Amino acid sequence: MTDLLNMELINSLPQPLWGSENGKDWWWPIVDIDVESGICRIDVCGKLEVKWITDFRYIRDDAQVMHEPDSFYLEYESP
Repeated sequence: MTDLLNMELINSLPQPLWGSENGKDWWWPIVDIDVESGICRIDVCGKLEVKWITDFRYIRDDAQVMHEPDSFYLEYESP
């Protein structure tokens, strides 16, 4: 299986990463991301929950920069 996500980009972002489904209310800490499948695990009140990276509307890095999940894919071309 080959990678779907850009591991170099993800690893270059200031950690930790946070994911939000709407970019407003809840930000969940992202524990890890599988670059082959696009699956990530988030910490929900001390328990791990599995999500697809595209379940999030935004991913925020520790520098408070917002990223669209689509930009993490290897085939992504910026507009």
